[in-house]
Amino acid sequence: STQSTWGFKMQATAPLTMTEQAKLEAEKMEEPPAEFKVEVVEGQQYTCENRCNLGDGKREIFSIRFDPHDKHIAAGCGDGTIRIYHIGSQKETYVLQNPGEPMPITSVRWRPHEAKGVSKNVLLSVNAAGQVQHWLSTSCKLLHTIVESTMLCCADFTPDGSMFGIGGDDKIVRLYDEVSKKQKAKLEGTINSPGHANRIFSIKFSKNDPNIVASAGWDKAVIIWDIAAQEPKTKCIGPYICGDSIDIIGNLLITGSWRTENQLEMWDMREAKPTPINIKWDNEPGVSPVKLYACQACQSNGKFLLAGGSGTNEARMYNLFQDTNVTPTLLATMKNLSRACYTVDFSNQGDICALSGGDGLIRIIDIKKQEQY
Repeated sequence: STQSTWGFKMQATAPLTMTEQAKLEAEKMEEPPAEFKVEVVEGQQYTCENRCNLGDGKREIFSIRFDPHDKHIAAGCGDGTIRIYHIGSQKETYVLQNPGEPMPITSVRWRPHEAKGVSKNVLLSVNAAGQVQHWLSTSCKLLHTIVESTMLCCADFTPDGSMFGIGGDDKIVRLYDEVSKKQKAKLEGTINSPGHANRIFSIKFSKNDPNIVASAGWDKAVIIWDIAAQEPKTKCIGPYICGDSIDIIGNLLITGSWRTENQLEMWDMREAKPTPINIKWDNEPGVSPVKLYACQACQSNGKFLLAGGSGTNEARMYNLFQDTNVTPTLLATMKNLSRACYTVDFSNQGDICALSGGDGLIRIIDIKKQEQY
């Protein structure tokens, strides 16, 4: 077995965690890569342009999120800090620093504005030390800390902000009340319908159904949970999830797997036994195939899908039709990243997306409709 930078043992055949991938890339860096570019597919309704890059490139970034107003973007970093950038001025405006030993921030989420409570601009983070922390971003103040006895890899809020969920190394999805910060449920399955068998890397609540949350990780099964019953409703078998790479848009589940074939798939969650529909990711001859760490759908309009990973160190945007009978079409490839892409996000208005990863830069991409459409 090998020792990872998150301090846990893993088998040599296991997939690389994002911190292990970052360490490997740092050791391998030789000649400077070609300049980053956005390669747009001609004849499509939308085009993409790289507006700017945020950050100084000094630390890996494992999770990014636009704030509810799309004015700032938060970045959870490998050095244990959370850095918040003002998109308009392109400047770093706040740095949130854990008072204890710095551990990689594995997921960040802004609390939805619909949430109860006086404070706005509240950010939720989880880290490799098992800490669940709420921050008031504008004052850099740590508001609350919950400590779990397991490494945490992912977090998400319900759309109304009333509850949040977390997952990680102990294979359990925990749901918390946002106001009281008390645990409401532990989703670990039953004898007849077991839960996860390995580490959880992604969790997503449904915007359509408040009783649904999905989770996934190394055990090659996305579980769609019935929150009220606290048991699996259905499972999508096959996706190999190693980052924040599942999303729900309408009745569709989108999955991005850390493997060289059938990396990007969509599933109809209404099916009793969902079957995958492959979203083609063509690899150039002689180029290492991409393995996906990140995958997100644009929640505001449902029109776009963005995914990225290692291997080719690239991200791709697709036109998404929310119909299993219509295959998403490629809009653009964001290529020549010097290191892997670990995280992607869309603005709340849906006119901007962002990607980041091992190179420590946040690339802000404008999405524009072509004049002829």
